[in-house]
Amino acid sequence: MITTVAVLSLLAVLAYLAVAGAMALMQRRLLYLPGTAAVPRETGVERPPLTPVAGEDRLLGWWLPPAVPDAPVLVFFHGNRGTLRRIADKTATWPGRFGIGLFLATYRGYEGNPGKPTEQGLYQDGRTILDWLAARSGTGRDRILLYGESLGSGVATQMAAEGRGAALILEAAFTSIVAIAQRRYPWAPVRWLLRDRFDNLSKIGVVGIPTLLLHGDADPTVPVDHARRMAAAAPSAQLAVVSGATHLDIHQKGGTDVLADFLNGIILKESKPDVRLPSPSSSQIMPDRSNP
Repeated sequence: MITTVAVLSLLAVLAYLAVAGAMALMQRRLLYLPGTAAVPRETGVERPPLTPVAGEDRLLGWWLPPAVPDAPVLVFFHGNRGTLRRIADKTATWPGRFGIGLFLATYRGYEGNPGKPTEQGLYQDGRTILDWLAARSGTGRDRILLYGESLGSGVATQMAAEGRGAALILEAAFTSIVAIAQRRYPWAPVRWLLRDRFDNLSKIGVVGIPTLLLHGDADPTVPVDHARRMAAAAPSAQLAVVSGATHLDIHQKGGTDVLADFLNGIILKESKPDVRLPSPSSSQIMPDRSNP
């Protein structure tokens, strides 16, 4: 009997180690999920076409200069399943509505780019894009609006922590990939296995620029508690919880109005005092002051 129990216990341990080892080896395949490469296309919104931008032998993203010289430029870092086509559709009305330029960023290993995505690699991609904007379009950090969606919140937060922007907007942001993985795989030693951590919570406190955290209260992927903890750690942050929104439908549920209010009150009002963007709908948006 003892021998049987010992054998079963050994088999259970070996099975656990095998699964944990497989997760360790495949972790980046689970984290980074590039979609199909695309080219800019019409979205039904009247605007100048987006222009592909190349640098360092790869695609950096799609670029739409602001219609007004010296207007802000929003640099959009998408999530782990993101594609340029999807975020082009998502942001189609923003240049006209907000009076800004757009740079839709992509990463190594995405959109047919060479290389494999890693945390440090994505940070370097972000730096390359911001350097391109400064060198080729004269867009300095005082005109850069850093926007991070889901996984892209890690890139945007890192760029903000490095002092590379004038404002930071985070949509469906997490405290860290470790926290997300621990919730999804509570039985696995993810804290010791993960190589790419994107520890936003440890960085957000040193971000001194105006910050907006947009989060859905029904987000099943990144629970809203992540945003509340981030807001509590960031003295410059404003937290807006969108009622009924899940992980990536915040702008369909009223999030764009919150973004408009933020840009108007924090960024655009300083340079264009006569411009007033639409205010958010109080029936859909709940400014959140909750403690973590």
